[in-house]
Amino acid sequence: MDRLTVIYTQDLRGRLVWLPRLFSFLEELRGEHPRALLLDLANACVADAAHCVATQGRSMLLALDALGYHAVNTAGYLSEAARQKLVGRVTLGLVDEAHVWRYHVPPVRDESIVVASAPLPALRLCVVARPHERTECVAGALWLAAVAADEVGIATVALAPETRLLQAEARRVPANTPPHPVIRATVELIAEEARLG
Repeated sequence: MDRLTVIYTQDLRGRLVWLPRLFSFLEELRGEHPRALLLDLANACVADAAHCVATQGRSMLLALDALGYHAVNTAGYLSEAARQKLVGRVTLGLVDEAHVWRYHVPPVRDESIVVASAPLPALRLCVVARPHERTECVAGALWLAAVAADEVGIATVALAPETRLLQAEARRVPANTPPHPVIRATVELIAEEARLG
């Protein structure tokens, strides 16, 4: 790989109802960037969302796994006990202060690219999974600018011959984006399971 595109969100705040429309837009973006890394930076689940409380943060992670996310920063809402309950149920990386995720977007696996909640030494690149004031590539770390809850960030970096930022933007999810029917059914099921405990 000589370049990497990261597509990312933040502040979803337990809004399961938003995810079917978000997924439709993400599918468009992934059509433009077929091997992009899909990442959530922060606050996918929050204490004022009933299903987040009922599932100890697992509900949104199950939903984001269904959307095809590769890694999610779970700092602040997923306990180690709740994390263990997701083992074998999700394929996405659960990143926090104690856990990193190494790049694996099939068919490519690259152990020299890591996603972490703070910058770490990496052979090629460390994607820092928390919002920053601007998108920049500094000393082998890719920092991603904060985006609004109805926006999706996109950043592309060159990995060779040196690591450098090529492009960064935020796109608002269009108001007329149709909800994806399969994801709508999936999040309804997740919400119902959370209600039933």
